[in-house]
Parts: sequence; C-alpha cells; structure tokens
Amino acid sequence: MNEISTHYGDMLTEKIRESTTDFSKISDFDKFVLDNGYRYATKEELQAGYDRHWKACHNILVSMEEFLAEAEKKQSDPAADTYKALVGLVAEEKLRPGEVLGYAHYRWCLNSPEAVIAYQTGPKEWAVNNCGTEITVEQAQVEICEEWGFEASRIHIIGTPYYDATDYQFIRFDCAHMTWLWTNGGLYQVYQ
Repeated sequence: MNEISTHYGDMLTEKIRESTTDFSKISDFDKFVLDNGYRYATKEELQAGYDRHWKACHNILVSMEEFLAEAEKKQSDPAADTYKALVGLVAEEKLRPGEVLGYAHYRWCLNSPEAVIAYQTGPKEWAVNNCGTEITVEQAQVEICEEWGFEASRIHIIGTPYYDATDYQFIRFDCAHMTWLWTNGGLYQVYQ
C-alpha cells in the first residue's frame, strides 16, 4: 500500500491561515511561508528557502549553491555564469549583495549571462538589467518613439534591447548626441 506523502509547505501554509486572526502581525517567516510555501515539499527545503530569503533581506550575498538552488538549476547550467556576472557587479558596487537572489527567484537572465549588464544612471547609482525578453532593434525604436516621443530616425540602439512591457524593459540608446537608458518604466541619462 502506497503512503500519501504530505507536502510540508502546503500543510504549513494552511496551518498559518487557519490559526492567524491578524495577518498584519505575523512573523517574517510566516509571511514567507504564505507567499512561497507551495514551492517546498519538505521542512528542510522550506528552511533553506527562508534562509536564502533572510540573507537577501539583510543584504548578504548568497553562495552560488544557494543561488542555483533558488533558481532550481544545476552547476552546469548558464545560470552559474549569470551568478558570476552578478557577483562581479556586486564587487564593482553596481548591485547590492541582497539583490542577487532576485535574479534567481524570478529567473531573470539565467540562460543569458551576457544580458546581465549595468549602466550608471547617477553619480553613485547603477541600473542593472532584470529583463530577459529580447526584442529587435526595430521594435525597440518603435517602443521608444511611442513611449517617449523621440524621433525614430535619430534613435540608435546600443547592445541588445530587452522589453516585456511599458514598465519592464532595459533598452540603452543614443539620440541627438545624448545617451539614454529606458529601464523599468523610467528614462535615465547614462553617465559616460
């Protein structure tokens, strides 16, 4: 006779929902379980997931093993190269250590390490690509023209343009001797 295995994350999620009367007062761990419990079949997996989350919230860089576990990837996948690229950006102070885990969690650029690039948008500010959907140069020119009103014939796209929606993109371009970066709904002048 086969024993039905219990999914630990689902079980704990249900327990928290049933026993909580004021959700505004629950612990960070319980919030994590409510948001992510479905992802973890065992207590150990859930605890490891929360430990990664805790590190990111406290601006601590996760290890490559933790990064790959969050991404559900193997050491041989391109995601390992993505992690190395992200660590390089952390070393250059272009990305905060705690932000690295988000790339694994949301699967941004995991199969295209070359897409992990950053541009300086302020004296001490950097914007790092977190969009993995490539579009053509022509599509990028049209999107920029429609969103920002630049003259399409004067737009010169730099590198590979990435675009998912008007609030989720990463497109660097030159127009009228100025360098711009359109990222996540904002338009920034790029420091040279």
